[in-house]
Amino acid sequence: MAHQSPRLIDYLGIGALREFQQMFEAVTGFSAVIVDADDRPIAPPDRCERHADHRAALRKVLEEDGVGDMRAPIETRFGRVGAMCIRDLGSEDGGEDHRAEAVLFLHLMADAVARMWEQGRALRQRVHETAALYRLSTLLAGQRDLQSVLDTVVEEVTHLLNAKAASIRLLDEGGEELVIAAAHNLSPAYLNKGRLLLAGSAIDQESLAGRVAYVADMSTDRRVRYPQDAKREGLGSIISTGMVYRGRPVGVMRVYSEGVREFDEQERALLGAIAQAAGAAIRNSQLAAEQVEAARVMRQVEMASDVQRRLMPVQSISKPPFDVAGRYDPCFELGGDFYDVIPLGDDFGVVVGDVVGKGIAASLLMASVRASMRAHAESIYDIDRIIARTNVLLTHDTLDNEFATVFYGTFDRGRRKLTYCSAGHDPALLYRDGQFVSLDVGGMVMGVDAEQRYQTGEVELQTGDVVLIHTDGVTDAFNFDDEKFGGDRLREAVVDKADGTAADVANHVLWQVRRFVGLKHQIDDITIVVVKVE
Repeated sequence: MAHQSPRLIDYLGIGALREFQQMFEAVTGFSAVIVDADDRPIAPPDRCERHADHRAALRKVLEEDGVGDMRAPIETRFGRVGAMCIRDLGSEDGGEDHRAEAVLFLHLMADAVARMWEQGRALRQRVHETAALYRLSTLLAGQRDLQSVLDTVVEEVTHLLNAKAASIRLLDEGGEELVIAAAHNLSPAYLNKGRLLLAGSAIDQESLAGRVAYVADMSTDRRVRYPQDAKREGLGSIISTGMVYRGRPVGVMRVYSEGVREFDEQERALLGAIAQAAGAAIRNSQLAAEQVEAARVMRQVEMASDVQRRLMPVQSISKPPFDVAGRYDPCFELGGDFYDVIPLGDDFGVVVGDVVGKGIAASLLMASVRASMRAHAESIYDIDRIIARTNVLLTHDTLDNEFATVFYGTFDRGRRKLTYCSAGHDPALLYRDGQFVSLDVGGMVMGVDAEQRYQTGEVELQTGDVVLIHTDGVTDAFNFDDEKFGGDRLREAVVDKADGTAADVANHVLWQVRRFVGLKHQIDDITIVVVKVE
Protein backbone atom coordinates (compact mmCIF):
# COMPACT_ATOMS: atom_id res chain seq x y z
CA MET A 1 0.00 0.00 0.00
CA ALA A 2 1.18 3.54 -0.76
CA HIS A 3 1.81 5.72 2.28
CA GLN A 4 1.84 9.54 2.19
CA SER A 5 5.11 11.03 3.41
CA PRO A 6 4.71 12.51 6.91
CA ARG A 7 4.85 16.29 7.22
CA LEU A 8 6.20 18.38 10.05
CA ILE A 9 2.93 20.24 10.60
CA ASP A 10 0.95 16.96 10.76
CA TYR A 11 1.69 16.64 14.48
CA LEU A 12 3.20 20.03 15.49
CA GLY A 13 1.28 23.26 15.19
CA ILE A 14 2.71 26.49 13.75
CA GLY A 15 2.42 28.12 17.16
CA ALA A 16 4.73 25.49 18.73
CA LEU A 17 7.24 25.86 15.88
CA ARG A 18 7.33 29.66 16.33
CA GLU A 19 8.07 29.15 20.02
CA PHE A 20 11.05 26.94 19.12
CA GLN A 21 12.37 29.68 16.82
CA GLN A 22 11.92 32.38 19.45
CA MET A 23 13.56 30.22 22.13
CA PHE A 24 16.58 29.63 19.91
CA GLU A 25 16.95 33.34 19.18
CA ALA A 26 16.64 34.23 22.88
CA VAL A 27 19.39 31.78 23.86
CA THR A 28 21.85 32.19 20.98
CA GLY A 29 21.17 35.63 19.52
CA PHE A 30 20.64 34.03 16.13
CA SER A 31 17.31 33.92 14.32
CA ALA A 32 16.06 30.43 13.33
CA VAL A 33 13.79 29.43 10.50
CA ILE A 34 12.04 26.01 10.49
CA VAL A 35 11.42 24.59 7.02
CA ASP A 36 9.54 21.52 5.82
CA ALA A 37 11.00 18.65 3.78
CA ASP A 38 10.70 20.81 0.63
CA ASP A 39 12.64 23.72 2.20
CA ARG A 40 9.54 25.87 2.55
CA PRO A 41 9.49 27.99 5.72
CA ILE A 42 6.65 26.79 7.94
CA ALA A 43 6.68 29.57 10.52
CA PRO A 44 9.02 32.18 8.95
CA PRO A 45 10.07 35.51 10.57
CA ASP A 46 8.30 38.64 9.39
CA ARG A 47 10.88 39.37 6.65
CA CYS A 48 10.23 35.94 5.07
CA GLU A 49 6.47 36.24 5.22
CA ARG A 50 6.55 39.35 3.01
CA HIS A 51 7.93 37.28 0.11
CA ALA A 52 5.70 35.19 -2.07
CA ASP A 53 8.50 32.76 -2.93
CA HIS A 54 9.37 31.21 0.45
CA ARG A 55 12.48 29.39 -0.76
CA ALA A 56 13.86 32.56 -2.29
CA ALA A 57 12.91 34.42 0.85
CA LEU A 58 14.82 31.99 3.03
CA ARG A 59 17.91 32.17 0.81
CA LYS A 60 17.72 35.96 0.83
CA VAL A 61 17.49 36.05 4.63
CA LEU A 62 20.47 33.72 5.00
CA GLU A 63 22.58 35.55 2.39
CA GLU A 64 21.81 38.97 3.86
CA ASP A 65 23.21 37.99 7.22
CA GLY A 66 26.27 36.22 5.84
CA VAL A 67 25.70 32.89 7.57
CA GLY A 68 24.97 30.79 4.53
CA ASP A 69 22.68 27.74 4.50
CA MET A 70 23.40 26.60 8.07
CA ARG A 71 20.84 23.90 8.96
CA ALA A 72 20.15 20.92 11.20
CA PRO A 73 17.83 18.23 9.75
CA ILE A 74 14.75 17.17 11.74
CA GLU A 75 15.05 13.38 11.48
CA THR A 76 12.38 11.02 12.85
CA ARG A 77 11.92 7.26 12.82
CA PHE A 78 9.61 7.83 9.89
CA GLY A 79 12.03 9.89 7.81
CA ARG A 80 13.13 13.53 7.47
CA VAL A 81 10.26 15.93 7.99
CA GLY A 82 12.13 19.26 7.86
CA ALA A 83 15.12 21.25 9.12
CA MET A 84 16.10 24.19 11.37
CA CYS A 85 18.12 26.95 9.67
CA ILE A 86 19.83 29.99 11.26
CA ARG A 87 20.97 33.47 10.18
CA ASP A 88 23.38 35.87 11.93
CA LEU A 89 21.89 38.99 13.57
CA GLY A 90 25.26 40.76 13.39
CA SER A 91 26.30 40.16 17.02
CA GLU A 92 30.04 39.56 17.35
CA ASP A 93 29.97 38.64 21.05
CA GLY A 94 31.82 35.37 21.49
CA GLY A 95 33.08 35.23 17.93
CA GLU A 96 33.54 31.83 16.33
CA ASP A 97 33.10 29.97 19.62
CA HIS A 98 29.71 31.50 20.07
CA ARG A 99 28.81 30.64 16.52
CA ALA A 100 29.90 26.97 17.06
CA GLU A 101 27.85 26.75 20.23
CA ALA A 102 24.85 28.10 18.32
CA VAL A 103 25.29 25.44 15.66
CA LEU A 104 25.44 22.72 18.37
CA PHE A 105 22.34 24.13 20.01
CA LEU A 106 20.68 24.21 16.59
CA HIS A 107 21.13 20.45 16.25
CA LEU A 108 19.88 19.88 19.78
CA MET A 109 16.80 21.95 19.06
CA ALA A 110 16.19 20.06 15.80
CA ASP A 111 16.42 16.79 17.70
CA ALA A 112 13.96 18.10 20.31
CA VAL A 113 11.54 19.10 17.53
CA ALA A 114 11.85 15.59 16.06
CA ARG A 115 11.12 13.95 19.43
CA MET A 116 8.13 16.19 20.02
CA TRP A 117 6.90 15.40 16.52
CA GLU A 118 7.14 11.66 17.24
CA GLN A 119 5.34 12.10 20.54
CA GLY A 120 2.62 14.09 18.83
CA ARG A 121 2.31 11.42 16.20
CA ALA A 122 2.12 8.68 18.84
CA LEU A 123 -0.47 10.65 20.81
CA ARG A 124 -2.53 11.27 17.70
CA GLN A 125 -2.29 7.57 16.86
CA ARG A 126 -3.42 6.55 20.36
CA VAL A 127 -6.36 8.93 20.16
CA HIS A 128 -7.23 7.53 16.76
CA GLU A 129 -6.96 3.95 18.02
CA THR A 130 -8.99 4.70 21.14
CA ALA A 131 -11.72 6.30 19.07
CA ALA A 132 -11.65 3.36 16.67
CA LEU A 133 -11.86 0.87 19.54
CA TYR A 134 -14.77 2.79 21.01
CA ARG A 135 -16.50 2.85 17.64
CA LEU A 136 -15.85 -0.85 17.14
CA SER A 137 -17.03 -1.71 20.66
CA THR A 138 -20.20 0.29 20.07
CA LEU A 139 -20.80 -1.54 16.81
CA LEU A 140 -20.18 -4.93 18.42
CA ALA A 141 -22.40 -4.14 21.38
CA GLY A 142 -25.28 -3.40 19.05
CA GLN A 143 -24.85 -6.56 17.00
CA ARG A 144 -26.64 -9.78 17.90
CA ASP A 145 -26.24 -11.62 14.61
CA LEU A 146 -22.98 -13.57 14.78
CA GLN A 147 -22.09 -13.19 11.11
CA SER A 148 -22.61 -9.42 11.27
CA VAL A 149 -20.23 -9.26 14.25
CA LEU A 150 -17.57 -11.23 12.40
CA ASP A 151 -17.85 -9.21 9.18
CA THR A 152 -17.66 -5.93 11.11
CA VAL A 153 -14.53 -6.98 12.99
CA VAL A 154 -12.46 -8.13 10.01
CA GLU A 155 -13.26 -5.01 7.99
CA GLU A 156 -12.49 -2.64 10.88
CA VAL A 157 -9.23 -4.31 11.90
CA THR A 158 -7.98 -4.17 8.30
CA HIS A 159 -8.51 -0.41 8.16
CA LEU A 160 -7.18 0.25 11.67
CA LEU A 161 -3.88 -1.50 11.02
CA ASN A 162 -3.65 -0.19 7.46
CA ALA A 163 -3.29 -3.79 6.30
CA LYS A 164 -4.19 -5.69 3.16
CA ALA A 165 -6.63 -8.22 4.63
CA ALA A 166 -7.89 -9.89 7.78
CA SER A 167 -9.65 -13.10 8.72
CA ILE A 168 -11.29 -14.80 11.69
CA ARG A 169 -11.28 -18.53 12.28
CA LEU A 170 -13.44 -20.05 15.01
CA LEU A 171 -12.84 -23.32 16.80
CA ASP A 172 -15.31 -26.06 15.99
CA GLU A 173 -17.33 -27.75 18.72
CA GLY A 174 -14.62 -30.33 19.26
CA GLY A 175 -11.92 -27.67 19.60
CA GLU A 176 -9.80 -29.41 16.97
CA GLU A 177 -10.29 -27.44 13.75
CA LEU A 178 -10.18 -23.71 13.03
CA VAL A 179 -12.99 -22.99 10.59
CA ILE A 180 -13.01 -19.81 8.53
CA ALA A 181 -15.88 -17.64 9.73
CA ALA A 182 -15.21 -14.22 8.17
CA ALA A 183 -12.64 -12.55 5.92
CA HIS A 184 -11.98 -9.18 4.36
CA ASN A 185 -10.18 -8.82 1.01
CA LEU A 186 -9.26 -12.52 0.69
CA SER A 187 -10.25 -14.53 -2.37
CA PRO A 188 -12.51 -17.62 -2.17
CA ALA A 189 -9.66 -19.68 -3.64
CA TYR A 190 -7.39 -18.75 -0.73
CA LEU A 191 -10.09 -19.26 1.89
CA ASN A 192 -10.89 -22.74 0.53
CA LYS A 193 -7.29 -23.90 0.23
CA GLY A 194 -7.68 -26.65 2.84
CA ARG A 195 -8.48 -27.58 6.43
CA LEU A 196 -6.60 -26.00 9.32
CA LEU A 197 -6.25 -28.30 12.32
CA LEU A 198 -5.12 -26.70 15.56
CA ALA A 199 -2.77 -29.57 16.34
CA GLY A 200 -0.82 -28.92 13.12
CA SER A 201 -0.65 -25.12 13.30
CA ALA A 202 2.16 -23.73 15.44
CA ILE A 203 1.06 -20.17 14.64
CA ASP A 204 -2.44 -20.69 16.01
CA GLN A 205 -1.22 -22.64 19.02
CA GLU A 206 1.02 -19.68 19.88
CA SER A 207 -1.88 -17.28 19.34
CA LEU A 208 -4.26 -19.19 21.61
CA ALA A 209 -1.53 -19.40 24.25
CA GLY A 210 -1.92 -15.65 24.74
CA ARG A 211 0.84 -14.33 22.48
CA VAL A 212 0.82 -12.38 19.23
CA ALA A 213 2.36 -14.63 16.58
CA TYR A 214 4.33 -12.92 13.80
CA VAL A 215 5.45 -14.23 10.43
CA ALA A 216 7.74 -11.95 8.44
CA ASP A 217 7.36 -13.74 5.10
CA MET A 218 4.52 -16.20 4.57
CA SER A 219 6.09 -17.66 1.44
CA THR A 220 9.23 -18.87 3.25
CA ASP A 221 8.26 -19.43 6.91
CA ARG A 222 7.97 -23.15 7.69
CA ARG A 223 5.15 -22.54 10.16
CA VAL A 224 2.86 -21.51 7.31
CA ARG A 225 0.77 -24.47 6.11
CA TYR A 226 0.04 -23.15 2.60
CA PRO A 227 2.95 -20.88 1.56
CA GLN A 228 2.35 -21.10 -2.19
CA ASP A 229 -1.28 -20.11 -1.79
CA ALA A 230 -0.18 -17.11 0.30
CA LYS A 231 2.30 -16.11 -2.40
CA ARG A 232 -0.35 -16.32 -5.13
CA GLU A 233 -2.68 -14.25 -2.96
CA GLY A 234 -0.02 -11.54 -2.64
CA LEU A 235 0.33 -11.86 1.12
CA GLY A 236 3.56 -10.87 2.82
CA SER A 237 3.63 -10.71 6.60
CA ILE A 238 1.05 -11.83 9.11
CA ILE A 239 0.26 -11.26 12.77
CA SER A 240 -2.15 -13.53 14.58
CA THR A 241 -3.69 -13.42 18.03
CA GLY A 242 -6.14 -15.59 19.91
CA MET A 243 -9.69 -14.60 20.84
CA VAL A 244 -10.37 -15.82 24.36
CA TYR A 245 -13.43 -15.10 26.51
CA ARG A 246 -13.27 -15.82 30.24
CA GLY A 247 -10.52 -18.35 29.74
CA ARG A 248 -12.36 -20.14 26.96
CA PRO A 249 -10.68 -20.10 23.50
CA VAL A 250 -13.04 -18.85 20.82
CA GLY A 251 -10.83 -18.60 17.73
CA VAL A 252 -7.99 -16.64 16.12
CA MET A 253 -7.77 -13.31 14.31
CA ARG A 254 -5.21 -12.81 11.56
CA VAL A 255 -4.06 -9.63 9.85
CA TYR A 256 -2.13 -9.78 6.55
CA SER A 257 0.14 -7.19 4.91
CA GLU A 258 0.73 -6.84 1.19
CA GLY A 259 4.50 -7.05 1.46
CA VAL A 260 7.01 -7.83 4.17
CA ARG A 261 6.23 -5.53 7.05
CA GLU A 262 7.12 -5.04 10.69
CA PHE A 263 4.27 -4.56 13.18
CA ASP A 264 5.32 -2.41 16.13
CA GLU A 265 4.33 -2.96 19.74
CA GLN A 266 1.47 -0.48 19.55
CA GLU A 267 -0.02 -2.26 16.55
CA ARG A 268 0.30 -5.60 18.30
CA ALA A 269 -1.33 -4.20 21.43
CA LEU A 270 -4.13 -2.73 19.31
CA LEU A 271 -4.75 -6.10 17.65
CA GLY A 272 -4.85 -7.76 21.07
CA ALA A 273 -7.41 -5.24 22.32
CA ILE A 274 -9.58 -5.75 19.23
CA ALA A 275 -9.32 -9.52 19.57
CA GLN A 276 -10.37 -9.31 23.21
CA ALA A 277 -13.40 -7.18 22.37
CA ALA A 278 -14.24 -9.38 19.39
CA GLY A 279 -13.94 -12.55 21.47
CA ALA A 280 -16.43 -11.21 23.99
CA ALA A 281 -18.79 -10.03 21.24
CA ILE A 282 -18.59 -13.34 19.41
CA ARG A 283 -19.21 -15.35 22.55
CA ASN A 284 -22.11 -13.08 23.50
CA SER A 285 -23.58 -13.52 20.03
CA GLN A 286 -23.21 -17.28 20.35
CA LEU A 287 -24.89 -17.19 23.75
CA ALA A 288 -27.69 -15.02 22.35
CA ALA A 289 -28.19 -17.51 19.51
CA GLU A 290 -28.15 -20.37 22.00
CA GLN A 291 -30.75 -18.57 24.10
CA VAL A 292 -32.98 -18.12 21.06
CA GLU A 293 -32.59 -21.79 20.21
CA ALA A 294 -33.15 -22.79 23.85
CA ALA A 295 -36.30 -20.68 23.96
CA ARG A 296 -37.52 -22.33 20.76
CA VAL A 297 -36.83 -25.78 22.17
CA MET A 298 -38.47 -24.81 25.46
CA ARG A 299 -41.61 -23.75 23.62
CA GLN A 300 -41.68 -27.14 21.92
CA VAL A 301 -41.13 -28.86 25.28
CA GLU A 302 -43.96 -26.87 26.85
CA MET A 303 -46.25 -27.86 23.99
CA ALA A 304 -45.20 -31.50 24.38
CA SER A 305 -45.73 -31.25 28.14
CA ASP A 306 -49.22 -29.89 27.57
CA VAL A 307 -49.98 -32.79 25.22
CA GLN A 308 -48.59 -35.26 27.76
CA ARG A 309 -50.76 -33.89 30.54
CA ARG A 310 -53.82 -34.04 28.31
CA LEU A 311 -53.08 -37.73 27.75
CA MET A 312 -53.62 -38.30 31.46
CA PRO A 313 -57.27 -38.90 32.48
CA VAL A 314 -59.15 -36.47 34.67
CA GLN A 315 -58.01 -36.55 38.27
CA SER A 316 -61.23 -38.01 39.71
CA ILE A 317 -63.50 -40.60 38.05
CA SER A 318 -66.63 -42.21 39.46
CA LYS A 319 -67.18 -45.82 38.36
CA PRO A 320 -69.63 -47.13 40.98
CA PRO A 321 -68.94 -49.00 43.12
CA PHE A 322 -65.44 -47.72 42.51
CA ASP A 323 -64.10 -44.22 43.16
CA VAL A 324 -60.91 -43.47 41.16
CA ALA A 325 -58.41 -40.60 41.62
CA GLY A 326 -55.01 -39.98 40.03
CA ARG A 327 -52.18 -37.52 40.67
CA TYR A 328 -49.18 -36.87 38.41
CA ASP A 329 -46.24 -34.66 39.43
CA PRO A 330 -43.22 -34.75 37.03
CA CYS A 331 -39.81 -33.49 38.16
CA PHE A 332 -39.23 -31.88 34.74
CA GLU A 333 -41.52 -30.43 32.09
CA LEU A 334 -41.70 -33.87 30.49
CA GLY A 335 -41.75 -37.08 32.49
CA GLY A 336 -41.46 -40.82 32.08
CA ASP A 337 -44.37 -41.70 34.38
CA PHE A 338 -47.93 -42.16 33.17
CA TYR A 339 -51.28 -43.49 34.25
CA ASP A 340 -54.41 -44.26 32.28
CA VAL A 341 -57.97 -45.39 32.85
CA ILE A 342 -59.09 -47.59 29.95
CA PRO A 343 -62.83 -48.17 29.32
CA LEU A 344 -63.63 -51.90 28.91
CA GLY A 345 -67.37 -51.93 28.31
CA ASP A 346 -69.00 -51.74 31.74
CA ASP A 347 -65.65 -52.37 33.39
CA PHE A 348 -62.39 -50.46 33.22
CA GLY A 349 -58.65 -50.95 33.44
CA VAL A 350 -56.05 -48.91 35.29
CA VAL A 351 -52.44 -48.82 34.10
CA VAL A 352 -49.54 -47.08 35.86
CA GLY A 353 -46.13 -47.05 34.19
CA ASP A 354 -42.62 -45.79 34.83
CA VAL A 355 -40.13 -45.56 31.96
CA VAL A 356 -36.43 -45.47 32.79
CA GLY A 357 -34.92 -42.00 32.54
CA LYS A 358 -36.38 -38.51 32.52
CA GLY A 359 -37.07 -35.68 30.10
CA ILE A 360 -37.82 -35.84 26.39
CA ALA A 361 -36.47 -39.34 25.67
CA ALA A 362 -38.42 -40.85 28.57
CA SER A 363 -41.60 -39.03 27.58
CA LEU A 364 -41.41 -40.41 24.02
CA LEU A 365 -40.90 -43.94 25.30
CA MET A 366 -43.73 -43.42 27.79
CA ALA A 367 -46.11 -42.38 25.01
CA SER A 368 -45.18 -45.52 23.06
CA VAL A 369 -45.83 -47.82 26.04
CA ARG A 370 -49.11 -46.11 26.85
CA ALA A 371 -50.36 -46.33 23.26
CA SER A 372 -49.37 -49.99 23.02
CA MET A 373 -51.08 -50.87 26.30
CA ARG A 374 -54.29 -49.10 25.33
CA ALA A 375 -54.35 -50.68 21.85
CA HIS A 376 -53.85 -54.22 23.16
CA ALA A 377 -56.26 -53.74 26.06
CA GLU A 378 -59.08 -52.94 23.67
CA SER A 379 -58.60 -56.14 21.63
CA ILE A 380 -57.20 -58.71 24.08
CA TYR A 381 -59.00 -59.93 27.21
CA ASP A 382 -56.21 -61.70 29.09
CA ILE A 383 -54.02 -59.29 31.08
CA ASP A 384 -50.88 -61.46 30.88
CA ARG A 385 -51.11 -61.51 27.08
CA ILE A 386 -51.53 -57.70 26.96
CA ILE A 387 -48.38 -57.25 29.04
CA ALA A 388 -46.49 -59.87 26.99
CA ARG A 389 -47.41 -58.26 23.64
CA THR A 390 -46.37 -54.81 24.87
CA ASN A 391 -43.12 -56.29 26.19
CA VAL A 392 -42.26 -57.80 22.80
CA LEU A 393 -42.80 -54.50 20.97
CA LEU A 394 -40.82 -52.54 23.57
CA THR A 395 -37.93 -55.02 23.45
CA HIS A 396 -37.66 -54.68 19.67
CA ASP A 397 -37.85 -50.88 19.66
CA THR A 398 -35.50 -49.95 22.51
CA LEU A 399 -31.86 -50.13 23.49
CA ASP A 400 -30.49 -52.45 26.15
CA ASN A 401 -30.64 -49.76 28.82
CA GLU A 402 -34.21 -48.70 28.02
CA PHE A 403 -37.07 -50.43 29.81
CA ALA A 404 -40.32 -49.77 31.65
CA THR A 405 -42.17 -51.04 34.70
CA VAL A 406 -45.95 -51.33 34.44
CA PHE A 407 -48.82 -52.25 36.75
CA TYR A 408 -52.04 -53.08 34.93
CA GLY A 409 -55.29 -54.07 36.60
CA THR A 410 -58.89 -54.48 35.45
CA PHE A 411 -61.79 -53.76 37.77
CA ASP A 412 -64.95 -55.85 37.36
CA ARG A 413 -67.73 -53.57 38.57
CA GLY A 414 -70.35 -56.29 38.83
CA ARG A 415 -68.28 -58.83 40.79
CA ARG A 416 -66.08 -56.27 42.55
CA LYS A 417 -62.97 -58.08 41.44
CA LEU A 418 -59.48 -56.87 40.56
CA THR A 419 -57.36 -58.83 38.12
CA TYR A 420 -53.82 -57.50 37.78
CA CYS A 421 -50.24 -58.03 36.57
CA SER A 422 -47.12 -56.22 37.83
CA ALA A 423 -44.28 -56.10 35.28
CA GLY A 424 -41.34 -55.23 37.51
CA HIS A 425 -43.36 -52.40 39.07
CA ASP A 426 -43.42 -51.44 42.75
CA PRO A 427 -46.17 -53.62 44.28
CA ALA A 428 -49.56 -51.96 44.56
CA LEU A 429 -51.07 -51.88 48.06
CA LEU A 430 -54.48 -53.15 49.14
CA TYR A 431 -55.61 -51.65 52.46
CA ARG A 432 -58.41 -53.51 54.27
CA ASP A 433 -59.45 -53.53 57.91
CA GLY A 434 -56.18 -51.99 59.11
CA GLN A 435 -54.01 -54.39 57.12
CA PHE A 436 -51.95 -54.00 53.93
CA VAL A 437 -51.53 -56.61 51.22
CA SER A 438 -48.86 -56.30 48.47
CA LEU A 439 -50.12 -56.96 44.97
CA ASP A 440 -46.89 -58.26 43.44
CA VAL A 441 -47.87 -61.04 41.04
CA GLY A 442 -46.53 -60.55 37.49
CA GLY A 443 -43.01 -60.77 36.09
CA MET A 444 -39.89 -58.80 35.17
CA VAL A 445 -39.65 -55.31 33.65
CA MET A 446 -40.72 -54.80 30.05
CA GLY A 447 -38.26 -54.15 27.24
CA VAL A 448 -35.50 -56.57 28.26
CA ASP A 449 -36.56 -60.13 27.41
CA ALA A 450 -39.00 -60.67 24.56
CA GLU A 451 -39.60 -64.27 25.71
CA GLN A 452 -40.70 -63.28 29.22
CA ARG A 453 -43.95 -64.83 30.44
CA TYR A 454 -46.21 -63.03 32.92
CA GLN A 455 -48.68 -64.19 35.58
CA THR A 456 -51.87 -62.58 36.81
CA GLY A 457 -53.32 -62.19 40.27
CA GLU A 458 -56.93 -61.80 41.40
CA VAL A 459 -58.42 -60.08 44.44
CA GLU A 460 -62.03 -60.05 45.61
CA LEU A 461 -62.70 -56.50 46.78
CA GLN A 462 -64.92 -55.40 49.65
CA THR A 463 -66.61 -52.18 50.68
CA GLY A 464 -64.07 -49.79 52.20
CA ASP A 465 -61.05 -51.36 50.45
CA VAL A 466 -58.41 -48.95 49.20
CA VAL A 467 -56.10 -49.91 46.34
CA LEU A 468 -53.02 -47.66 45.94
CA ILE A 469 -50.87 -47.89 42.79
CA HIS A 470 -47.78 -45.67 42.65
CA THR A 471 -44.38 -45.24 41.01
CA ASP A 472 -41.06 -45.40 42.85
CA GLY A 473 -40.87 -41.59 42.85
CA VAL A 474 -43.09 -41.75 45.95
CA THR A 475 -41.08 -44.14 48.14
CA ASP A 476 -37.68 -43.00 46.80
CA ALA A 477 -38.22 -39.30 47.53
CA PHE A 478 -35.33 -37.91 49.63
CA ASN A 479 -35.22 -35.07 52.13
CA PHE A 480 -32.22 -32.88 53.01
CA ASP A 481 -31.01 -35.52 55.50
CA ASP A 482 -30.83 -38.07 52.65
CA GLU A 483 -33.67 -40.07 54.18
CA LYS A 484 -36.16 -41.88 51.95
CA PHE A 485 -39.86 -41.34 52.28
CA GLY A 486 -40.16 -45.10 52.22
CA GLY A 487 -42.98 -47.61 52.48
CA ASP A 488 -43.81 -47.04 56.15
CA ARG A 489 -44.59 -43.35 55.66
CA LEU A 490 -46.60 -44.22 52.56
CA ARG A 491 -48.77 -46.70 54.49
CA GLU A 492 -49.24 -44.19 57.31
CA ALA A 493 -50.47 -41.60 54.80
CA VAL A 494 -53.01 -44.09 53.41
CA VAL A 495 -54.28 -44.94 56.87
CA ASP A 496 -54.71 -41.25 57.74
CA LYS A 497 -57.30 -40.72 54.98
CA ALA A 498 -58.64 -44.24 54.39
CA ASP A 499 -62.14 -43.14 55.49
CA GLY A 500 -62.23 -40.36 52.90
CA THR A 501 -62.65 -40.42 49.15
CA ALA A 502 -60.08 -41.70 46.68
CA ALA A 503 -59.13 -38.07 45.97
CA ASP A 504 -58.61 -37.49 49.72
CA VAL A 505 -56.16 -40.38 49.90
CA ALA A 506 -54.28 -39.39 46.72
CA ASN A 507 -53.99 -35.74 47.77
CA HIS A 508 -52.82 -36.65 51.27
CA VAL A 509 -50.13 -39.03 50.04
CA LEU A 510 -48.82 -36.40 47.62
CA TRP A 511 -48.88 -33.73 50.32
CA GLN A 512 -46.99 -35.92 52.77
CA VAL A 513 -44.30 -36.61 50.19
CA ARG A 514 -43.91 -32.90 49.40
CA ARG A 515 -43.78 -31.97 53.09
CA PHE A 516 -41.15 -34.64 53.71
CA VAL A 517 -38.96 -33.50 50.81
CA GLY A 518 -39.33 -29.81 51.60
CA LEU A 519 -37.34 -27.48 49.35
CA LYS A 520 -35.02 -30.24 48.14
CA HIS A 521 -35.15 -30.67 44.37
CA GLN A 522 -37.44 -33.48 43.26
CA ILE A 523 -35.35 -36.13 41.49
CA ASP A 524 -38.06 -38.39 40.08
CA ASP A 525 -41.58 -38.26 38.70
CA ILE A 526 -44.41 -39.02 41.11
CA THR A 527 -47.57 -40.83 40.05
CA ILE A 528 -50.33 -41.96 42.39
CA VAL A 529 -53.61 -43.73 41.53
CA VAL A 530 -56.13 -44.61 44.23
CA VAL A 531 -59.19 -46.85 43.72
CA LYS A 532 -61.62 -47.08 46.62
CA VAL A 533 -64.58 -49.41 46.89
CA GLU A 534 -67.60 -47.35 47.98
